Amino acid sequence: MNNNIYIWNSTGNRVGRLLIQRMLLALLTFSVAANEQRYPNADQVIDVSRPPYSARGDGVTDVTDALQQAFNDHVGRHHVLFFPKGTYLVSRTLTWPKRWNDRENWGMTMVRGENRDTTVIRLKDATFTDLSKPGAILFCGGFGSADWFHNYVENLTFDVGRGNPGAIALQFYSNNSGAVRDCRFIAADGSGLVGLDLAHRDMNGPLLVRHCEVTGFQRGIATSHAVNSQTFEDIFLRGQKQLGFDNEGQIISIRGLVSENEVPALRSYGTLCLIDARITGSGSASNRPAVINYNGGRLLLRDVATQGYARALADVRTPDWVAALRVQGEDRPGSLGPNIQEYCSEKGTSPFPSAETSPHLEIKETPSVTWDDLKNWANVDAFGADPSATSDSTAAFQRAIDSGATTLFIPGSYKLSSSVVVRGAVRRLVGLGGQINSGINQNIALLIADGLASAVTLEHLAYVGGGIEVDTRRTVILRSISDSHIRFTERAAGAEIYLEDVVTDALQIRGQMVWARQLNIENEGLHLENQGGSLWILGYKTERGGTLLSTRNGGRSEVLGGFSYTTTAGGLAPMFVNRDSNVYTWFAEVCFNGDPFKTLIQEVRTGESRGVPRGKGGTVPYVGRKAE
Repeated sequence: MNNNIYIWNSTGNRVGRLLIQRMLLALLTFSVAANEQRYPNADQVIDVSRPPYSARGDGVTDVTDALQQAFNDHVGRHHVLFFPKGTYLVSRTLTWPKRWNDRENWGMTMVRGENRDTTVIRLKDATFTDLSKPGAILFCGGFGSADWFHNYVENLTFDVGRGNPGAIALQFYSNNSGAVRDCRFIAADGSGLVGLDLAHRDMNGPLLVRHCEVTGFQRGIATSHAVNSQTFEDIFLRGQKQLGFDNEGQIISIRGLVSENEVPALRSYGTLCLIDARITGSGSASNRPAVINYNGGRLLLRDVATQGYARALADVRTPDWVAALRVQGEDRPGSLGPNIQEYCSEKGTSPFPSAETSPHLEIKETPSVTWDDLKNWANVDAFGADPSATSDSTAAFQRAIDSGATTLFIPGSYKLSSSVVVRGAVRRLVGLGGQINSGINQNIALLIADGLASAVTLEHLAYVGGGIEVDTRRTVILRSISDSHIRFTERAAGAEIYLEDVVTDALQIRGQMVWARQLNIENEGLHLENQGGSLWILGYKTERGGTLLSTRNGGRSEVLGGFSYTTTAGGLAPMFVNRDSNVYTWFAEVCFNGDPFKTLIQEVRTGESRGVPRGKGGTVPYVGRKAE
């Protein structure tokens, strides 16, 4: 079952070939992210450099007031605030206001730069000089509710300038869907408290952080609190003064971490999954551990390569994480390093005798889609679509798709009376967080059929009433799609499907190969079923009762980092069901209503059925089941 190919380093330690491939792919991805990315002209695209804001990106003019006015006018409206190339100087925190136009702001905001490397929001020197009074360049909301939906910060650099020891680059908040993508966070010596702060409010997430780089700061990335889970992929940390990544209680999934530091790369006491990591220490790192797990934290490490540290992992069971800096901790099998093939802080749970190691299903990168020249875009509004969702836009959508364009631009919200078929030359559909058929669920809205391109991508739609149907064996990428039913027809058997930052209801896989990063399913009853397919998930968050994953008909399922927020009906069904299939899950549960899952696992193997009730399965429900 485990078919990974490994190479050996000079010390004879086994290092996954996939890890090395990841680093090369990550570097390639970062170079791609630096390309210019612009939108066609549309009322929903707010270019901050144009009137009425006229923010000058010359690095000299203070544009704080202009940018704040742009945020005040456009947050929560399914608009994108677009920053052309330049350096935008600010002298106080930019905020996403709690209220917009006399109503609560529930999110639905995107901030995006033209070029990650040359589009910079920079803090004026000597602005946040007092460590006891920290401040951020950009504060993205959050007000004690987990209903701040579909927020995005992408393709930007945040520079905290000089003489700002109390500066935080970005305080980001989003629920169910939302992401920080292709961003850099930079602090000069003597400046910078936290690069990316996800710990400033409770209930932050689920959300995704992908292709991000943090240079400097006391702490590179900070996470905290017990809900709602956060997923990270391709993260570069370097030059932090205290900790690279600091997790205080959150449910975290990380793949592709690169750290170059004198301090520990990661400290955690929540539930953490870390795979495919390269951690390099220098200077005083030789007296420190690379990773610290403390205060009863739960930890899964896989394919973690370290160099220059005293040990790979200090697993400290007391709240005294400072003791771990003195390289204390239990010498549990596989924890010392320097390279960790696979280490789990908890004993695996299975109704039948099973291998406890993960199956290492093949991991494929989400295909990179180049940004088309604007002359190859078709704006559905130009073909007669109504962006206010008042009149029917079905015919206009189909005309735009059949126009020969390769990118379909969906800037507003729309009503469709029947299915729109994605075919022909179209290979990408780009929204701005708008909605299709809000509150209407009678018809499939978007039907993905055969076409000229081998792959088709749908991205940035906050609601798709009626859902999305895949009726092709083409590769399909769904990125930042919220509240949409996703269905596969028989013709889609064997198709490669990539889900990135997707919210859906009950999802059924029928022979597809699925790779998901930050998948959120919220319904009561069966959440996710894999019948004979291959399913790999990095970060799976659920709500309400019902089986969270059922694997049948020889299917293969691997969940690396998961979280059940059990808000209703924990006794409704087993958490996991396995029928003669191959399953591995690393999962956590939080329940505040006194009704958690009663049965963790129900498994049938060659006709015999066994279950694992709560209290018999350890602290993590299902860590380790590999059918041979």
